[in-house]
Amino acid sequence: MLRITALSLLLGALALTIGLALFFTPAEQQTPPLRWEASSAKVLLGTPTIIDTELQLELDGAGAGLVSLAETDIEADDFSFIHLALEEPVESLHVTIVWTDAQEPQVSHSYKLENYLRQSIWLATDELRGWSGELDTLSLSFQGKADDTLVIKDFSIFPASTTYQLLAIYSDLTGYAPWNTAAMNTYTGAFNASSFYPIALAVAFLALSLAAYRLLLFMLRTRLRFSWSVVALIFLSNWVILDMLWQYRLLHQLADTHRVFSGKNTEQRLAVGPDAELYNFASSVKPLLESTNPRIFVTSDDNYSGMRTAYYFFPLNVHWSLYGPPLPHRKFLRRGDYIVLINPTNMTFDPKRSQVKAPKRRELDVELVLSAPSGTVVQLK
Repeated sequence: MLRITALSLLLGALALTIGLALFFTPAEQQTPPLRWEASSAKVLLGTPTIIDTELQLELDGAGAGLVSLAETDIEADDFSFIHLALEEPVESLHVTIVWTDAQEPQVSHSYKLENYLRQSIWLATDELRGWSGELDTLSLSFQGKADDTLVIKDFSIFPASTTYQLLAIYSDLTGYAPWNTAAMNTYTGAFNASSFYPIALAVAFLALSLAAYRLLLFMLRTRLRFSWSVVALIFLSNWVILDMLWQYRLLHQLADTHRVFSGKNTEQRLAVGPDAELYNFASSVKPLLESTNPRIFVTSDDNYSGMRTAYYFFPLNVHWSLYGPPLPHRKFLRRGDYIVLINPTNMTFDPKRSQVKAPKRRELDVELVLSAPSGTVVQLK
């Protein structure tokens, strides 16, 4: 029973691999790959050091780095896969692939890598928005801590290939991305640039394994009899394999959570957590408030950012409207009230005229309290 189950699973895995290779691989392209050459890469931000075929990059004082491929005028449709490999990437490093269209060089497209296991990543470009036409530039953007050092081992683009397709799927299945704020409602187990969902592959694997078992019953009908136990074991094996992917990412999440939050008190955890930018913004505003019981009106077009910012201003007197207008009528506002504009917002602050303008409303005369990347705080005059 165990032997026939294992054989059915192996045949199912082989059939799934062949199916992915034959029916889902992009059409073969004759274009040669553009392989990484550290000596010819253009370093626009950061301090480079070439070590053999690798590029060591020290981020600048702002924690930024930018490396561009020397090649220009790249036909996007000729390249279906990107391979990136970093040697022991530093913690809290954000990596973004950036490219510009030769027809509109002022417009840039980007994909921020979700996969934190960056030693070797394969990406299918047909899942990247804006990957089309003729590319004028193709770059890697890094954002981390000042003077951090990283090593780029490979940043190459490849034409369509069965091997690269399977490597991209494997990279998706074995990758890791920290949970984000949307994960509390849904968890797909896939990246934005993934070609397949793990559940879809698991269902296909189950169906093909059962078909393989049926084929074996037909071929060995004189020696083999149908058994529901084999069907149950095939189903259980698929379940365990799918759950192992979940457990694998869960263990990474556990290690990541321990690294970020271990040994910190509540305030320190909030300062480095998923809402760190909003929490730190609210924390920097509170000491600047003049009255002991100020009225604070939080506005934002993003419901999550607005609600979380209002939460971090508690227990102060905070107003946040989820469904109504961002601000109450002018007659309900008074001198000394604070207005917090959290990006993105359709309310604008004009620093030259010291006014806040809301759609279909008169301008409000204000005084700037604080301006930051997260938003702006003003006080009504």
